[in-house]
Amino acid sequence: MITGAPLPSWTELAALLGGGANGGLAASPWASPADRVVWFSRSAHSLAAIAASWQRRHGRLPRLWIPDYFCNASLGPSRRAGVPLTFYPVGQDLAPDWEECRRLARAAAPDLFLAVHYFGLPADMAVALEFCRHEGALLIEDCAHVLAPVPGVGETGAFVLWSPHKHLAVPQGGLVVCRDPDEGVDLPSGPSPSLRGWLAKRLVQKLAPGWLLPSASRQGPQRFEDDPPEGGLADSPSLAPKIRAMLAASLRSLPRVAAARRHNAMALLEVLSRSPGWEPLFDPGMVTPYRLVMRCKSPDIASERFDFHRSGGIPVESWPDLAPEVRAEPQIHARALALRAHLLCFFVHHGMEALELARRSARVG
Repeated sequence: MITGAPLPSWTELAALLGGGANGGLAASPWASPADRVVWFSRSAHSLAAIAASWQRRHGRLPRLWIPDYFCNASLGPSRRAGVPLTFYPVGQDLAPDWEECRRLARAAAPDLFLAVHYFGLPADMAVALEFCRHEGALLIEDCAHVLAPVPGVGETGAFVLWSPHKHLAVPQGGLVVCRDPDEGVDLPSGPSPSLRGWLAKRLVQKLAPGWLLPSASRQGPQRFEDDPPEGGLADSPSLAPKIRAMLAASLRSLPRVAAARRHNAMALLEVLSRSPGWEPLFDPGMVTPYRLVMRCKSPDIASERFDFHRSGGIPVESWPDLAPEVRAEPQIHARALALRAHLLCFFVHHGMEALELARRSARVG
């Protein structure tokens, strides 16, 4: 059975049904004991919390710079808080266009600068830090697509964002690591999102025969050109305490999770590479990939392959839902729009079987 997200083990479910766990233990793969860590239900809430903390110290909302190739839904909490957003261009290699960033900064320099490690691929944070120091900005290092720290990832930012829920079989879980001694983020308040719906769905998936369950490829937008419906992130920012217990129970499996993602991506790539008209955005064997990303030679090929593989039950998605500000200025953000129109993102999580992925892909292709 191929699911859109990994299914929790019975050990992880037992941890969820038990008590909570120490937040430091749950955060141990992503932070040292000396780091200040704040947990959120989703990392999107942490951006708004960082902006709120900056505002309390400086008496105004910060100017937050976001790469133009970025998920608009993740900006919902920041938009609702009124944070001024500037979208800076990235290149076809996903790196910031530093010449254009310097030009933009002459008009209004950033206060907070978000730099992203896309799809598990390390970005050059040294250049980002140099730019931030020159402009007097704080660097936010977005590691949401990275499973766990590796050299060059999670070492540089004044704030480092992680999203375990994107990689592990947990319904919630994003954390901010505060590395600057003068900076911090307040703990979120309010009730945490309910776990009942997620738990019921996962129990059905674990217990029911696979042929009874709807295909994972029927989830999400059914056309390559479509984005998820708007509406923002409705979840409360607070993390359910029991999720920390699930995360603690998952920590021993991180090496297996990383190995499985690489193995699945390489097995799938071997089959996909037999078809002309596309190539991998990067070598998934060199990193722990969040997705296997294929760059198509044209939007028509991307749309056609999207339909082909979804028809065979292979979860594949377009990414991201670009911000309306980006779509409104196609000349300035041409490369982000091109990336959205040419890239296909295949799921390769550790709950999948490489042989099943390869078999279905070969049958469809």
